Amino acid sequence: MKFNLKNFTIKSKLFGIIAVVAFVMLINTIQTIVETKDATIKLHKLEDLTKLSAKISLLLHETQKERGASAGFIGSHGKKFIKILPKQRTLTDKRLREFKQTLTSINLNEFNPDLRHRIQIALNALSKLNEIRRGVSNLKLPLKDVVGYYTSTNAKLLKIVEVATNLAPSARLTKSLNSYTNFLKSKERAGVERAVLSGTFAANEWKSGFYAKFITLLAEQKAYLDASMATATPYIKNFYKNTMNSPIVTEVKKMEQIAKTHMNGNFGIDSVYWFKTITKKINLLKKIDDEMSKYNFTLLKEIENDIYKNLYINIGILFIFIFFMFIPLFLLQK
Repeated sequence: MKFNLKNFTIKSKLFGIIAVVAFVMLINTIQTIVETKDATIKLHKLEDLTKLSAKISLLLHETQKERGASAGFIGSHGKKFIKILPKQRTLTDKRLREFKQTLTSINLNEFNPDLRHRIQIALNALSKLNEIRRGVSNLKLPLKDVVGYYTSTNAKLLKIVEVATNLAPSARLTKSLNSYTNFLKSKERAGVERAVLSGTFAANEWKSGFYAKFITLLAEQKAYLDASMATATPYIKNFYKNTMNSPIVTEVKKMEQIAKTHMNGNFGIDSVYWFKTITKKINLLKKIDDEMSKYNFTLLKEIENDIYKNLYINIGILFIFIFFMFIPLFLLQK
């Protein structure tokens, strides 16, 4: 028996067309549901990492200050930063506990081994913190080694933050996360500068290799900041510009200029004054860092809402199509 469309009624033909189109739309909707599920899982992972990154930023802010205070204490042979250092260690411990608590709230088995490896490396470095502190308190460690420990540990923490960028589901979020990561790197260099000059001003002379390190730090701060602002949104750029328009920044630049031009020492700058002044500047950087983190959270929620909106639209179109396509069948039946 030959297949012939003429043998089918108009109702059967119409039903066949509707069935084929409805099937295609159903497949498309199912695919959208699967894609939405996958995207949501990625977003939830990214949200966990963004929360962890925020805690790392808070911890970094305190370890950066502890590095500077430790450098000033060693540079002055224990005569300065006597009150500042113990208080700063307490603040660091508080942020370290929060960081570890956040880690326990995240199912790290859902992430790739690279992230877990980076976290373990950072935790191993942080486990040596008390040993370093004892060496600082007893003036048993060279200034270079102390600054090096904190800088190396902070770099390991920043490696964790970098992972979040690889999970971003959109170019817009990738740019924002890249901007945030580069800003944290620039801020870290500002923290190292605080430590280098705290020790240098306390000793009133340049230790071996520290002048070159200082000049390099200024260049790296600018390079990372430029990279950060290159992918930042206009809002973040304006926020940075307005926040850093402060006499504190000008005062820091004056002391930096003195350090640049006094290669033989005799700076005439009190190390505690330097520490407190640049700390105020770095606190401004922290304010920007917090705003960038807040923006990333907002962007994550917007992307998640867009994904669900797209899903609901697809499902809605499918039901509307089925409803209106079956009206002719109903009329033909009548």
